[in-house]
Amino acid sequence: MLDVGVDLLGNGQLLKKVLREGHGEVPKVGERVKVHYVCRACDELLDDSRGRGEPMCFALGQGEVIAAWESALPSMRCGELATLLVHPEMAYGEAEIANIPHGSSLHYELELLEISPQVSLAKEDLSPEERLLGASKAKEEGNLRFKVGHFKDASGAYLEALYLLGHEASSDSRAEEGLWSDVLRAAERRSLALACQLNLCQSLLKLEEYQAAMQYADAALELHAGHSKALYRRGLAAMGLGHWASAKADLLAAAKKEPRSGEIRRSLEECQERMAREKSDARDAYGGFLARDPLDRSTRPPAPQPAE
Repeated sequence: MLDVGVDLLGNGQLLKKVLREGHGEVPKVGERVKVHYVCRACDELLDDSRGRGEPMCFALGQGEVIAAWESALPSMRCGELATLLVHPEMAYGEAEIANIPHGSSLHYELELLEISPQVSLAKEDLSPEERLLGASKAKEEGNLRFKVGHFKDASGAYLEALYLLGHEASSDSRAEEGLWSDVLRAAERRSLALACQLNLCQSLLKLEEYQAAMQYADAALELHAGHSKALYRRGLAAMGLGHWASAKADLLAAAKKEPRSGEIRRSLEECQERMAREKSDARDAYGGFLARDPLDRSTRPPAPQPAE
């Protein structure tokens, strides 16, 4: 039986235990991977690619394999060998598959053998539909990387999505707006870009890159003024930079929009406590000088006497 490992999704549906560390790259959505695997259910051997001498090759993120593999492989480095305990919903669901007992979890031994780079095109060579599809896949890759704690890789995936959507800093905004003249495509582009800006901001907060996080929170607010998550994350970035007044303003605005959010309320309270502490520290540093009564003559130097 599989020893309990890391809960990759946080819901108990995909547990992973590393048997041998890898030392290569991690695969990205669209790249082709080569794997060996052994599959068991109820301790019964169902399939063994290594025994057949036939490794499996497929493109990651294209729906060619079960969801468990799509979620686990972005956490693996080339050469890694791991075991997976897979809930039915992350495998074949309610489908009747020969030799697999209905509703049973699957036990996999998965080895990542090889990664082949994807061939990427410049966004100018893609139609709006292709760019939307590519950006959506890049966003999903970023989400997978974020879930397994690879925040730098997640940031790269979200940036790739924003590039395809024409929302990177160097884009020609006039040319982009002309390309997205269709109302439905423009709305989908805007919604996808907003999600990527917010997710990128969150990844950068995890990396403690607060200035960059603030930049993408600002970009999200340009797309959706007053968005509560954008205000909240910009407030967190400002706290990271020590800009307490700005942080308080954003967190207060976010709290008004999401009054039931304990997370926002706790951050606002922390910000207010830090502001009060800094004021107290400043008073102590000046030895109470700022608190003295300016009319208290006992602490003032004597007035100069007129010349004789």
